[in-house]
Amino acid sequence: MIHDIFKIPIYEVDLDLDTEKLYVLCNQHKTNSPSRIRTNVGGYQSDNLDLTFAKVDSVLGPLLKEIQIHSSNFAKEFVDNHQQSLSNIWMNINSFGDYNRCHNHPDSTISGVYYVKTPRCCGNIVFEHPAISVFNYYFKDAISREKYNEYNAQAWWKPAVENRLYLFPSWLNHHVEPNLNNTKERISFSFNTI
Repeated sequence: MIHDIFKIPIYEVDLDLDTEKLYVLCNQHKTNSPSRIRTNVGGYQSDNLDLTFAKVDSVLGPLLKEIQIHSSNFAKEFVDNHQQSLSNIWMNINSFGDYNRCHNHPDSTISGVYYVKTPRCCGNIVFEHPAISVFNYYFKDAISREKYNEYNAQAWWKPAVENRLYLFPSWLNHHVEPNLNNTKERISFSFNTI
C-alpha cells in the first residue's frame, strides 16, 4: 500500500475577462511608471498597484473580484474557511529572453498569476519540489528514470495560457521560463492574498 502523506495543491481556473482592456492598461502603466527589479531578469515589473484605486477601477475590478472568490475557495481546501484578502498585485511584461528567477512570496498565504497575453513559446511557470535540494542524494541517475511523476519529479510546470488563473501556496518555490517569442510579449498579473 502506498500512502500519499504530503501534497501540494495548485489551483487552476480559466476566466472570462476582457483581456484586451487589461492589455491596454498594462501598456499604459508601463509607459507611465518605471520598472522595479525583484526576481525579474529583464522585462517590466510594476510596483504594487494602489489597491484602493484598483478596487473601483472598471478594468481591474473584475480581476480582483475573481481573485477574491477563487483564493477564498482554494484556501478552504488547505488553510481554513476565512475569506482571503488581496494584499498586493503587480503587472509583468516580458519580451524575448526575459524571465523570473526562482523565488517564493513571504508574508502571504496564497500567491498567484493571471495571464493577459501568452503568445506561442512565451515560457511556462515552473514549481519546484520542496525537497529539491536533497533529491540528488536519492536520485543520482536521473536519466534512468523512465517516467517522472508526483513522487520523483524535481519540478512541475504549468502552461502560460491567456485568461488562466493559477493559485498556489506562497511558500512554494517557483520560477518563470524565458519568453522565447521573438516578437510578442508575455503579460501577466501576479499577486498575494492573506
